[in-house]
Amino acid sequence: MVNTEEQRLDIIKYCSLLLDGYLSHFKQTDDSPQGRMITQLKWLKERAENHDLPLPVPKEKLSSLLYIFTTGEIYAVYDYEKPILEQFNKETIEKIMDRLITLTEEGGLLTKKEYFPYIVRIIDALILLIEKSDYNLESYKDEFIRDLRDIQKRLNKNDIDPPLGAYKSHYPVFIKVEFIFDMNYEKDIKLFRIVSNAIFDGCRPDSWLTQKDADRESQKLLDEVTHL
Repeated sequence: MVNTEEQRLDIIKYCSLLLDGYLSHFKQTDDSPQGRMITQLKWLKERAENHDLPLPVPKEKLSSLLYIFTTGEIYAVYDYEKPILEQFNKETIEKIMDRLITLTEEGGLLTKKEYFPYIVRIIDALILLIEKSDYNLESYKDEFIRDLRDIQKRLNKNDIDPPLGAYKSHYPVFIKVEFIFDMNYEKDIKLFRIVSNAIFDGCRPDSWLTQKDADRESQKLLDEVTHL
């Protein structure tokens, strides 16, 4: 967990996107999930603007954000409010809330397009490690590598917008291999975790503070696998 100027500005940005977008059509009140979310986001934004938001933020101070994100209550509207909801993309709203949770509760750094080349390099390292190792991935090895190459291809085309948690089910073999790693190779899971976190959780490693850091760290990991 880190505490950077980038995170502070990202928190302000994503709070503003919701407050000035979807939530601008609702009143700030404790009587509705939208109203409670407005209160939550205004508090976060004000603290961030005043440089008074240490990260990570304690869960008890994020109760509205965490609960409303988990339950989906932000979409609970009266019939007369349905036209408001129809103007906005639910997936976009969910990703904004997800990113805010990554930034505030986890104190994480977001996966951004400028870091895609380094994730591609980590995928190269992971594939090389799998090919060199004696990991028992059952019958999933070849298909898992195909999934990784597909993710790489989409990264190279900028045709991906992490976090993709809602789409993880589109990669069933990835989920099965994740279980195998968790159960049998917990100490050797670093490369897998970097890829999984970056793509499905939208969170890059804490050590990737800048592109220069990401370049150095990802090349180091690839070199380590190359020389195994």
